[in-house]
Amino acid sequence: MIFAPTEINLLGYKINVFDHASVMNIGANQITDQFISYKRNQAFGEQNGDIVPIIIPISYIFDSDLNDSIITKNSII
Repeated sequence: MIFAPTEINLLGYKINVFDHASVMNIGANQITDQFISYKRNQAFGEQNGDIVPIIIPISYIFDSDLNDSIITKNSII
C-alpha cells in the first residue's frame, strides 16, 4: 500500500501528521476512557517496543528501561 502524506488546513491551523490515536477537537468535545502507552524512536524508520528485529543495523537504539509499559488501564466505564 502507498499512503499519501496527510495535510489538513483548517482556518489558520495546519496539521501535518495524525499519529497513534490522535484527536483533533473542534468545539466542546470530551475524550473519556482513552489510554495510549508506547515508546518510539524517531529517526530513519521506526522501532516500537522491545525485541524488534533490525535487519540492517545502521543506527543505535538506547533502550534504558527493561519493560516499555508496566502501567495498566483502569476504566471507570
